[in-house]
Amino acid sequence: MPKDDFFERELYGASVFKDETTLIRDYVPPKLPQRDQDLLRLARDFKPLLYKDKGSFSVNVAIIGPPGVGKTASSKFFMNRFPPAAEKKGVKVSFAYYNCYTYRSKSGILRNLLETQFNRFSARGFSDDELLRDLNLILEKQDKHLILILDEALMLGVNDLLEFLHSPEAFKFGKSRMSFILVSRINEFKSMAELQDSERINDIIELSGYSKEDLYEILKYRVSLAFYEEVVSPEVLDLVIDIASATQNARHGIEILHQAGKIADNENINHIEPAMIRRAKGFVYPELRADVLEELKFHELLTALAISRILKDERKAMTTIDEVFSMYSIVCEEKNVKPRAKITYRRQIDILKDAGIINKFVAARGSGKRGRFTRITLHDVPASVLEEKIEKLLEKKVVFE
Repeated sequence: MPKDDFFERELYGASVFKDETTLIRDYVPPKLPQRDQDLLRLARDFKPLLYKDKGSFSVNVAIIGPPGVGKTASSKFFMNRFPPAAEKKGVKVSFAYYNCYTYRSKSGILRNLLETQFNRFSARGFSDDELLRDLNLILEKQDKHLILILDEALMLGVNDLLEFLHSPEAFKFGKSRMSFILVSRINEFKSMAELQDSERINDIIELSGYSKEDLYEILKYRVSLAFYEEVVSPEVLDLVIDIASATQNARHGIEILHQAGKIADNENINHIEPAMIRRAKGFVYPELRADVLEELKFHELLTALAISRILKDERKAMTTIDEVFSMYSIVCEEKNVKPRAKITYRRQIDILKDAGIINKFVAARGSGKRGRFTRITLHDVPASVLEEKIEKLLEKKVVFE
């Protein structure tokens, strides 16, 4: 390699990482510490699919919980291991995974599924019922069962989800070829009374946050996969665990380790220091990258600030359009600016959703009440952190009225 080829030196040079890919969000490790019982429960739920002589039935399970507790990893882990086990029983099972932030309609999922997995590129122009019927006939012809994982399922909306879950009713008893795993954050799932009470959901597996002891086992395992020996000292690992234990979120700790490793590489240091962990802590929320927030206009920042102030109350998991508008008006008064009209303010909410800072979904008003309303939650970002970062940005932001 030429001595002056600095680019190749960087690509092939020394690193604290033994395998950096084991820290990325989509990676599913060979084992999931602290989730054995949940995975066994999932296996028991889908065991009826192995009784081929009994017919083919639909099994529908919801996996719910707060951020960073292994909902997606558990569903993908199961996705990788159930088909080989089923094959030993002479049963063909395939999986398809969809993140509903990307695929936001039942139609989009069905068309993509038929095109990418079954080479049916003539799917466009057909109704959802026709697509489902076509899909079931293909699966029946192939003598195969399909388990569809819908991550961030509530992004589809409760109607699309219920139509998916009830789709087997269109076929004769024992002839269903599709099952579903719905992955959702706990507050969003529990806000959807129609879905939570649906008789089509056979089991709801609620994953709880991780204890300090759980995090030690999980993060120590990830360190062993990702880094060379002695890169992460016991003291540094303890510091990461202390930070992550505040949120009970393993993903939080994994992202801190990943960012700290990048800092060490950039500074050509062969180990991670406590100061790097503290610096990395400010980069672990992708929604709060400086470039994302700095692109927001003044009133969009004020709207985000209003949301963060409301949700900073630990008793509140979500808020409403009207509640945010009231707080937004108060924030505008504090900053000595005139609030936007409500129709413009609603557009600001949509911009924050598109930027990935908040989540917005429609929910029923609850038992005995008519109508629906929009609920707003933050993603994996503590409200206090969002508030602090926005206040700092607002100090530098120029207001153009």
